[in-house]
Parts: sequence; structure tokens; C-alpha cells
Amino acid sequence: MNPIKLSFPGKKVDVPIYIGENVFDKIQSLVHLKDYSSILIMVDENVAHHWSDRINKIIGDDMPILIIASGEKNKSLATVEKIWMVLSQKQFDRKSLIINIGGGMVCDMGAFAASTYMRGVDFIQVPTTLLAQADAAIGGKTGFNLNGLKNIIGTFSAPVAIISDTSFLSSLPTRELNSGFAEIIKHALIANEELFNGLLKKLPRSPKEIDKMLSLSTHIKCGIVKNDPYEKKERKKLNFGHTVGHAVEMVCQNSITPLLHGEAIAIGMIAEAKMSVLSGHFPKKKFKKLEALISKVGLPVTVNSKYKKAIAEKILLDKKNVKQQVKWVFLEDIGNVKVDVHLPASIVDKGLNYILK
Repeated sequence: MNPIKLSFPGKKVDVPIYIGENVFDKIQSLVHLKDYSSILIMVDENVAHHWSDRINKIIGDDMPILIIASGEKNKSLATVEKIWMVLSQKQFDRKSLIINIGGGMVCDMGAFAASTYMRGVDFIQVPTTLLAQADAAIGGKTGFNLNGLKNIIGTFSAPVAIISDTSFLSSLPTRELNSGFAEIIKHALIANEELFNGLLKKLPRSPKEIDKMLSLSTHIKCGIVKNDPYEKKERKKLNFGHTVGHAVEMVCQNSITPLLHGEAIAIGMIAEAKMSVLSGHFPKKKFKKLEALISKVGLPVTVNSKYKKAIAEKILLDKKNVKQQVKWVFLEDIGNVKVDVHLPASIVDKGLNYILK
């Protein structure tokens, strides 16, 4: 196979990203698993329910599997400690490997645990959701939530390989699949108007269409990460929609109707694009196209107005802020983005009001 390469110039590392239907079946030939002293497979309970037989058949049923509870509330230090404890109890050494099979939560936490256990062991990302395949598994970011703040603790660490098998998407509920489109829309918005217009015309649904879309989206993210692996400047583009989005996600986490990550990011993109319009830069016609695309995918565009104060408070605690000043990502056009923008409080307030219902 010809993988997409995710480059980390400072570390002189090229991570192969394999995309395609049933590509996970080839893991034994894609990665030299026999080179490792021990292997831990980490999955969440949903993946275990749908795919444990397949995983055992492909990798072998003699390898230990750690099943963790699903849901954003379990993306915590307690879960990371559980992973460390299993590694320690099973006497995993520095030549061990962790294979993370699951959505963004599993990929983020499994990677963090691997990057810190014995000061770092190898890991492979096998994202099983569209959102994780498009974004969470790519880029070398690891982490977990703390004190109601999204990914506030984390490291940068490159996996041995990323295996994005689109056949795993067949078990996703429609809502979960739609959530994944949010990050792909974001990539299109910040870097590729052709991809954006293509999504507006027709949403990919067949395996071949999804593979093609995912490859385009992956190329976008890999190009940005290669130029700025540690998020000093250009990589900050990828945070578009996330300042508001993360705040919305965490505020709604313990509500009766918690939002999926992609749903919160969709709302965040609407708010931040509206701020760009109100600043006199992003064209209103293209903002309407963004609203139309997000609605077409079936993603939400509003949040309950009772959360406004809590959302505003979370924004002020965002990990990207410097000296308590919010650093916004600003749209000037599709594919034309500014980072580290300071916006007047009045524009931020109007942007937030726009997403309230």
C-alpha cells in the first residue's frame, strides 16, 4: 500500500497513515508486531461489543485487551491511571506496544499513557470513528480532560502508524458518523474550497466516496502539521471552531443531552465564523454556505441559552489563551485564515448570542 506520510521534521519521523476498507486486516504486514516484547490492545466498550471477534482473529486472542468505559466523562486521569496500572501489573517494558482501537477518546488517552509510561513506549492508532480518522488520531497530540477542561493535560508523541479502516464505520450510529463530518468541514474551510464545495454538492456515503474524502482531509492536516508540528503558528488554524466548541462540549457534558465532539465543534464553527463576518472580513454569502452545509450533514447549529454564562467562562480558561487573553482563529475566506486574533468583547458576545436558542 502507498500510505500518506505524516512528517514530524524536528524528530525526523514519518508516520504512515493507511486508509481504506478492511486495511486493519493487513496490520501484521504493515507493522512488525513480532519486534515487541509485549502488546496491549486498548478498546472502549462499544468497540469491544462490535469488533472483539474480528480484532482477536486478526491480531491473535493471546494478547491482553483492556476495555475502558465509553463517554467523554471517562476521558480522565482515573482512566489513564488504570491503563498505567495494567501496564505495570503485566510487567510491560520499554519494548512494549499499545494498540489503541477506538474513537478520539481512546486514541487520545491511549497515546498519552504510552507517551508517559516508562517515559514513552510505542503505540499504534486504529481510529474507528470518522471523527477520529479525520482528526483525533492524526497529528501526534495526546491528552485527557481535567476539571471540566478539554484536553488540558497532554503531550506531543508520534505513533508508529495510523490505520484508518473505514469498514469500522459500518457499526456507527448515524449521529456518530455525522459528528465526524465536522472536522472534515473544518479542514475544507481552512484550506480547500474545492473540498468544501464538493461536500456542499454531495455528502459521501459509499465506502469509496468516504475513502476519497478522508484521504483529501488527511492530506490537509498532514501538510499543516508538517509545517508546524508543535502548534507555534500555522497549526493553530486547526483550532478553528474549537475555542467555542470545546467550551460548549464541556458545559453540556453532564446535561441530559450531552453533545458529541463534532456536534459541539459544528456549533463552535458557526459562532466563530459569525464573529469573522461581524468583523467585516468573512463574506456573508459564504457564511450562509457554511450554515447550509452543517445543517445538511445533520449537525446542530445552536445551544440552549441557559449555558451562555458557563460557555463564556470556559472560553476564558481555554488552553490556547495567553495571559488570560483569548486567541481566536479568524476566517477571511474559505482557505484564508488568521490566527492569534484578538476580538472585541462586543463581537464575541454577538457571536455567542447567534448560536443561542
